[in-house]
Amino acid sequence: MSAGGEDRFDRRLRSADPAFAVVVGRMPLQDRFPLPKDWLRCEVLERHLVLQCARVVPSTRVLEVGSGAHALATIPLAHAVGTNGRLLALERERWGQFGTLVRASGLAERVHPLRGDARQLPLRTDSVDLAVCVHGIRSLGSEEHMIEVFHEMLRASPRIFLSESLPIARSDAQRAHLAMYDLREEVFLETHGRRDDLHYLPLDRLVALAERAGGSVHGSGSLDVDLPHALAYFPRSLVEAIPPGGRREDLLRRWAEAEAMRERYGTDHPPVGWIEATRS
Repeated sequence: MSAGGEDRFDRRLRSADPAFAVVVGRMPLQDRFPLPKDWLRCEVLERHLVLQCARVVPSTRVLEVGSGAHALATIPLAHAVGTNGRLLALERERWGQFGTLVRASGLAERVHPLRGDARQLPLRTDSVDLAVCVHGIRSLGSEEHMIEVFHEMLRASPRIFLSESLPIARSDAQRAHLAMYDLREEVFLETHGRRDDLHYLPLDRLVALAERAGGSVHGSGSLDVDLPHALAYFPRSLVEAIPPGGRREDLLRRWAEAEAMRERYGTDHPPVGWIEATRS
């Protein structure tokens, strides 16, 4: 990442729990051009900062919905539950490096991976103390699916915590991130025939969906983590794979504009919205 990005990462890491800083340091560097080699450490730290709003209590049982291939929120959650806590990490199909990275963190004994669909959780009612979904809402496919997942989370736990990036930019680097990210849903639909990485929802819309799922929202807010965020990037070749005609030329033009912004300004995390709710 840029020198400025390194300064911000180091400053944020120094202000974190020293024990968690040790965990971050165990994360391997990743060679995944054009991402900086420490992108994984930066993203794990970002999840840790967001999860401070969740008030995870040590020695509790927590469900994570949508762990993802890199365990980005799994690792800070496993740290937060402590040595006597338990984290159930649910993922349907994107396991990737999950096991390798959880073991590298030194926290594997606290993590119990679960394979399944979040719309039908393999858990009894009130079987966990807290259910969370951190930066996974955009992968749920539709607002209808979001409501189904939130409803199931509220069945499994008396308290849920939801967080996702917001469609807000307060700097050129955040605008560069949104310019590239906002292409993903449309490009994936054109190339794969399905929606993924949905456009970020405004916070009031996320609150409304949680309420429609049967939740009573007791707290909400947003925070600016002030960290680089390069994961919106995808190669031009993915847009070029769209058949000629239709939206291809427009998406190629927008990709070029977004890439020029990325090269000029870098890309930062937009503000992150969060809500806390209980079963109504």
